[in-house]
Amino acid sequence: MFVTLLLLGCIDTTVSSTAGREPEGPPVVDPNTHDADYDGSVDAKDCKPYDSNIHPDADELCDGVDNDCDGKVDEGNYDADDDGYNDARLCYTTVGAWDCNDNDPSIHPGAIETCDYVDQNCDGELDNADYDGDGEDVCEDCNDDDAFIFSDAAEACDGIDNNCNGEIDELWDFDGDGFSACQDDCDDNDPDIGPGVRDACDGVDNDCDGLVDELDDLDADGVSTCAGDCDDHDAAVYPGAPEICDGQDNDCDATTLEAADTDGDGYTICTGDCDESSGAAHPGGAEACDSVDNDCNGYTDEMPECYGCSASSTYYLCTTSTTWDLAENACEAFGGNLAHVNSSSENDTIATLAVRAAWIGANDQDVEGTYLWSDGSAVVYDSWGAGEPLSSEALDCAITNNGGRRGDWAVDDCTSAHQFVCEF
Repeated sequence: MFVTLLLLGCIDTTVSSTAGREPEGPPVVDPNTHDADYDGSVDAKDCKPYDSNIHPDADELCDGVDNDCDGKVDEGNYDADDDGYNDARLCYTTVGAWDCNDNDPSIHPGAIETCDYVDQNCDGELDNADYDGDGEDVCEDCNDDDAFIFSDAAEACDGIDNNCNGEIDELWDFDGDGFSACQDDCDDNDPDIGPGVRDACDGVDNDCDGLVDELDDLDADGVSTCAGDCDDHDAAVYPGAPEICDGQDNDCDATTLEAADTDGDGYTICTGDCDESSGAAHPGGAEACDSVDNDCNGYTDEMPECYGCSASSTYYLCTTSTTWDLAENACEAFGGNLAHVNSSSENDTIATLAVRAAWIGANDQDVEGTYLWSDGSAVVYDSWGAGEPLSSEALDCAITNNGGRRGDWAVDDCTSAHQFVCEF
């Protein structure tokens, strides 16, 4: 009992100050200041912070490692042409992955092989690539991007040199004109028909353009040789052209109008004959009342007696009924015009002379509602009857004594027939 108490009295019952604490871990370091491998580069910039041989300031070695932490391996001075592949003589780490010509950036492993007797892809063989897999390399195959084009391929009708012999669709040109049906030869049985062949006036589409006999219109007169132009170098000559006095067959009818005196009066069109269908019409012909311009002066029946005209002072009353235009033409042939009325006294004089309805010179044929005399002068004085002049596109020429009312004007259809009064 005494011994037990003595042992209990020797036990330290004080509570420890470290009770409940977690054990301490390794010290926390700052990678921006800490240099784990003591190579002079802080851990944050060192791609291998525990390897003192690798850091940003290290020299790049030919060892398959990024020694200088720039993301490149063995770059150093080993890639002279900067094509991404090192010179095999200076540095290589993988067999077949080095540059067999470090002076030419187009030559390196994986480069496109071309037919130039150069080993572009550094595989130790020349021009051996077959990119389209048709069994021929780039030097044999004229199109190594198309597996259907090679030396022994069958020639197809497709506008392509399928068999690499320098000819296109040669097996399909049956007439030997250089064009096959595949090349738009519209008749491959006729060597004179094909694209580019000069068209001829033969009713055939010689040039295969879908048109027949379309030879060029060389003189740009609207008619080609095939369409009947007898001189496609002269724009004044074509079918239907007006015949003129130039010694040529202008209208392509195989005759020259100017040389013909068909009416036998001694004159031709080019010597002044105004009507080659009438022997009574020619320069110097005797004027007669026959509705023909006998003397070729531009007027027909210009003698007063031809229209039953009688003179009165400065007027002619012509009792032959005719249209307004023919009446004006007759008055001009007599040396005057249809009567121009400028006062009431003159209106009375003309109305008394005419007695019944007669043409005078007023008309609105040029502008509806704007009346002029036949010489183009303005109508200042007028004597229109009640409701006149009527506004009508069909009624443009004036008469006096309308409806028997002396001096009353009205408008009538210019093609109607009335007697007329000329003034000189």
